[in-house]
Amino acid sequence: MFQIFKKWKAYVQLRKNRKGNIPQAEPEPALLRKKEAFSPLTYRNPLIIYMHVILERVLACKNLACRNMELVVIDADQIRDEDDNDIQLILDALEQRLNYLLLITDRPDSYQRFMDEMYEENGLIVQQLPKSARRQARGNLVLDFERSGGFAPDGAASPKAIYMPIYKRPWEIRENLDILVPVGYNTLVVEGILPPEWNEGGSINERFIKDRMTDRLDREFRKG
Repeated sequence: MFQIFKKWKAYVQLRKNRKGNIPQAEPEPALLRKKEAFSPLTYRNPLIIYMHVILERVLACKNLACRNMELVVIDADQIRDEDDNDIQLILDALEQRLNYLLLITDRPDSYQRFMDEMYEENGLIVQQLPKSARRQARGNLVLDFERSGGFAPDGAASPKAIYMPIYKRPWEIRENLDILVPVGYNTLVVEGILPPEWNEGGSINERFIKDRMTDRLDREFRKG
């Protein structure tokens, strides 16, 4: 009995010591602080090269056929090579599937070559609107490449349009490689797009930048 009492007393003393000397939590790794550190002004979307496949899945989830897609692209806030490359990569990947395209931009000259090619190769007349007239936009799928300002449902295309901010919200990837796609103020889970080797070796940023550069060089080679 005395031995049991001594063990119980030692246990109580140990609990008191722990309460009085609580260790400080170690700082979280940068990866775990991703949401706190997120900034639309510096965000690089790691899924640009898969965007055409993601759009197909999103449209299917929304019961909208690709042939009925009416795409509205809200141009970037300012000239940034990285953002312009993102826009061009997506447009190039979608060009064979587009029956309607509206560019909301204040720099139409930047898209003149693309517009000419779309007309010559696909017979599609690309429409344009200045950003000041965005409330006149018509379309059922909006890709917003701006980094500032509010969400497009407040002032572009139909209120029922599928709105996808490219930089204003983070596009997250779960451990099982599901993609959490921002759609308006909500999130849509898209599965089965990323290859298994996506999370093996090297950082995500390094891989997607390398892949995007490869796609860009290939695009320039094909267009001459």
